[in-house]
Amino acid sequence: MREWKSWNGLHRALRQRGLRGDYQKISMYRWRNSASPLLSLALPNNWFREIGLLDLTKYSVGIVSQFYERR
Repeated sequence: MREWKSWNGLHRALRQRGLRGDYQKISMYRWRNSASPLLSLALPNNWFREIGLLDLTKYSVGIVSQFYERR
């Protein structure tokens, strides 16, 4: 988000992914906006896999994961 610096960069990324339309202007410097549906469209999970980041949901570590497995 910070690399885009403003909502213009976000809208450009959405257009590059083939998404057209009028989108709301959001601040790129507020942490709460990271949960915006627009960011999920601009940065899908496949993109993170392509750049080589690990998917932490595939690992079960610690007491909490063992608790959920028993249910």
